[in-house]
Amino acid sequence: MSQDLLEALKAHTLWLRGRGGTRLDKPWADFAGVRFTGCTLTRARLPGARFDYADISGGDFEGADLFASSFDSATLFRANFRKADLRGANFKNAMLAEADFTGADLTGGVLFDARPGERAMTDQLGRRTGADLSNADLTGASGGGAAFKGALLAGAVLRGVDLSGANLRGVDLTGADLTDANLTGADLRAAVLTAADMTNCLLQDANTEHSMGLNSEEGPRKPLDPDLRLAIARHCTWAQTFGAKGGQANFTDQDLRGFVLSNLDLSAAVFKGANLDGVNMRGGNFLLCDFTDAHLANCDMTRAQMRGTCLKNAILDGSNLSDADFTEADILNHERKPTGRKWPANMLGVRLTDCKVAGARFDGANMIGADVTGTDLSQASLTGVRR
Repeated sequence: MSQDLLEALKAHTLWLRGRGGTRLDKPWADFAGVRFTGCTLTRARLPGARFDYADISGGDFEGADLFASSFDSATLFRANFRKADLRGANFKNAMLAEADFTGADLTGGVLFDARPGERAMTDQLGRRTGADLSNADLTGASGGGAAFKGALLAGAVLRGVDLSGANLRGVDLTGADLTDANLTGADLRAAVLTAADMTNCLLQDANTEHSMGLNSEEGPRKPLDPDLRLAIARHCTWAQTFGAKGGQANFTDQDLRGFVLSNLDLSAAVFKGANLDGVNMRGGNFLLCDFTDAHLANCDMTRAQMRGTCLKNAILDGSNLSDADFTEADILNHERKPTGRKWPANMLGVRLTDCKVAGARFDGANMIGADVTGTDLSQASLTGVRR
């Protein structure tokens, strides 16, 4: 970051505090690659600014002019974009978990790698700061909407945001708040919408092919308890950032009865002593979770991924474990590549009475002391099981 820009930032801080200074007005400012966490850029004028690969977690951009700015691959965890002008901004591959976009303007074209320079912007609009895109050259724009392709938006607040026609392909919106959002015509292919609050969300003509978290027959899933939704979102961020951001979900001794955890990815979450009796966990990913002493009676765990999970002394009486996977989990290195070592499921002393286990796999699990009264294990795979 240049010395001139540093001085301008200091002057902006003084201006915000009413102690003189001047408002930051730096079109095409270059913040690329900087680490500027917790920065205060409230009401700054930064059209066309470049924040590519920068870490601006916790940054405050409320009311800022960020027209046509680029945040490609930036880390913007818990950033505040309330009421910001983000028309034409590029968030491709950005990490925006728990960011707040309430009241932000995300309309207009989306400029990918070939965004115009200052001279081109002047030629197009007659000025550097654009308020009207009607005459702009938006070659390479994505459907007239915002671009978040490949971004992590877990837990983001997008209430009432207009993302019609937006490119949200492959975006992770786990636990995001999309209440009253307009996703008409948006590209949501392969997007993850598990645990998202989509109350009154418009999805007309949206492409949801291969997306997760939407019930094709009933529409958006019912919203989760807000605290649970946020915990799931933070856990998703924790998992995807290798623990750098967010936080591991810990539901120790909590009463989770009545919640729906189907198709959610809660890998490595902690459920010690939790009460999940009757909970729908169908198709969920609970890889390496800790369910020690947990109550899981009468749960639907059909097709659930339980590899490497600890179920020591847990109670699963009457649960449906059909096609569930309780096999060994791969131990990964720091690059998340398999090391060749395995972590077996720990089912020491587990209660599995009167369970359905057709197609379930317990290969390599430790089931010493397990109570399987009334459960026909002949329908399951038990290769290498310790009993």
